[in-house]
Amino acid sequence: MSNPGVPEVTCRVCKQERATYDEPDVKSDVLPKFQLSPGDYHKPGQYYYGVRVVTGSMAGAGTTDTDVYITLIGDKASSGKVGISGWLTALKGSYSSRTFDDLVVESDGDLGTILVVAIGNEKEWFADMGAAWYVDFVMVHNFQSSQNEEFPVYHWIGDGDYVTCTAHTTTLKDVSNNPILVQQREAQIAQQRQGYSWLKFPDLGMPSGFDDGGKNGHKANIPADEEFERVKLLDFTGNALKAAAAVGIKTKFTTLDSLHAYEKLATTMRTPEVKLYELNRWATDVEFGRQMLNGVNPVVIRKISSLPDNFPVTDDMLKGLLCGTLKQEMKAGRVYLCDLKALDGLPLREGYYAGAPLCLLYVNGIDQLVPIAIQLKQKPGKDNPIFLPTDGRMDWLLAKMYYKSASMQFHQVATHYLSCHAAMEVYAMGTMRNLPDPHPIYKLLRPNFRYTMAINTRARATLIADGGIIDQAFAIGGEGRRELMRRGGTIYDIHWTNIKRNTKERGVDDPKTLPGYYYRDDGLKLWDAMESYVRDIVNDFYKDDAAVRGDGELQKWANDIHTNGFPGYYGAKDGHGFPKQIVSKETLIELCTLIMFTGSAQHAAVNFGQYNYYGYVPNAPCGLRRPPPAKKGADYQDILESLPDKTTSIKSVAITFSLSQFSPDEIFLGNFPAERFTELRVKRHTQPRFQKALDNITGDIDTRNKTLDVPYKLLLPSRVPNSITI
Repeated sequence: MSNPGVPEVTCRVCKQERATYDEPDVKSDVLPKFQLSPGDYHKPGQYYYGVRVVTGSMAGAGTTDTDVYITLIGDKASSGKVGISGWLTALKGSYSSRTFDDLVVESDGDLGTILVVAIGNEKEWFADMGAAWYVDFVMVHNFQSSQNEEFPVYHWIGDGDYVTCTAHTTTLKDVSNNPILVQQREAQIAQQRQGYSWLKFPDLGMPSGFDDGGKNGHKANIPADEEFERVKLLDFTGNALKAAAAVGIKTKFTTLDSLHAYEKLATTMRTPEVKLYELNRWATDVEFGRQMLNGVNPVVIRKISSLPDNFPVTDDMLKGLLCGTLKQEMKAGRVYLCDLKALDGLPLREGYYAGAPLCLLYVNGIDQLVPIAIQLKQKPGKDNPIFLPTDGRMDWLLAKMYYKSASMQFHQVATHYLSCHAAMEVYAMGTMRNLPDPHPIYKLLRPNFRYTMAINTRARATLIADGGIIDQAFAIGGEGRRELMRRGGTIYDIHWTNIKRNTKERGVDDPKTLPGYYYRDDGLKLWDAMESYVRDIVNDFYKDDAAVRGDGELQKWANDIHTNGFPGYYGAKDGHGFPKQIVSKETLIELCTLIMFTGSAQHAAVNFGQYNYYGYVPNAPCGLRRPPPAKKGADYQDILESLPDKTTSIKSVAITFSLSQFSPDEIFLGNFPAERFTELRVKRHTQPRFQKALDNITGDIDTRNKTLDVPYKLLLPSRVPNSITI
């Protein structure tokens, strides 16, 4: 803040002490009480302020720079820049990780009530030489009034940078009569907007993202607050190297000439939790149905009351498979459809094929969901037979493989990247560009954006780049990937990841008619827990709908996301379901719950099981080398010759292994290492209530899983990261 609007008085540090802490995520109430006092330094006519600066615990959080400063801005005067390195840093070294420094600041004038703290690094040379500093929080004790305030920081402070922070969670309206606090917000947003610019993708029809200047995730072009911390960066690189090494070994020594050889490949990195190859589990109809509900693409299935015109299944075809007629079973709510029409007519990688299949499923008399008919292309005809469980074993198995291969293409582009990664980057960008640190919605959502921009910029350079992994290993290849993104982007709606709305819209919300859908059951419980937590926060800081409508920062947030984050391409409407204005508390609660759920539970459900289901290639091939069969009569050799070649298979296994790993510094749902909310009602009541709800969900899932042949663990709160980190 260049001109806070109050006079500046001369201040200096007269005492300073340093100590360390052991906790990985320190909180203010676990540190010892502030003990320093002016003591012998006390002079008549002077004013004294105790300051505690807490450096973060992560590797590299400390700074080697010796010219850092703090500014205390009160309602009567400002301290100006007060150097806080001094003799202590000269004698004991730099500000290090897991340290806190206590200072006594002597002032020639009364600063009054401290409203804003600025902390920065004066030097502007030797960039990337250890100058960056991560500060958790600052505490200020006013010796005149005995008032204590905590100022959350939780930012990296780079060479020549500074950050400002305030003590309380507020909307703009709360501080509208205080020009100092208004200026702090405006200056912070102006500063943030310089570092967070939109990158748009009109050619792909995708949601917008962070513009890193075309450097493909290079560290210098990503804001330090968004970049991987050192532990994560090393782990990310290590997993990639491990996968690459395995690719090299297997490429040299493995011949994939039998299903057993694919089993060996599946255990290259580690043994999957779900051993699909044991007893040919992967080939059974019950396992196929289970994966439609609880695999990594559980969002395609929908209940139907009539067949699509292009899927001419008859009662004669299904004779012996249903308890009644097809019409009767549809009326009873026991018939479901998975339709991958988005893949119809896609350009494909040379030598590889993918259908655009339709799969009819049925909840049988013992409440098992099983496939009962599969058509591999959208247009019916003699060269596009409908495959049935009563066909030859290899015909039926091959049809299921073609369906799951197509599902894998759709899953990776639409279910995983588009509706999770891309959407969360939009929400993160909108938040960083429009909501200052004191804003309650910023504090609520910030944990759900950790590492998202860092992983997405790298994904655009590797996974979904031209010539990247998908282009090399998936049947859709480069042009097919781009076209699928355009199609997905055109139909995408933010409520794809609103599990409450989405399961109801697909007709799969009733456990009585569709049992065993644990993604739905566990996901709805997590949604409700998050919604209750969000409701508590929103009710704390917004009195009524008028307060929401009158929050100018919040309205700019919504408009930026609607207009710039989700622009409409190829006939789609701007916003893709995200409103341009937020007119009620209920709308705000639903949107914030959606954002929390998307970045945590939804991504966990569709990502971390990939190695379990894609690691054994025959279960869900990344591509098939023969076109969808135009007639029946397949044998075992047809299965082997349809599977992807060795190099393609190995790349698929390697990437799905890398994508399925938790980071060693992962922060899981319900953990709040950054104490952005300083309000006691949030810290002591709201957040513990949320944590208790998650504990109850964990107990329910653990009890249920003990009864299952294949436990569903993807939505265990202890395995759901707060944010998309991979």
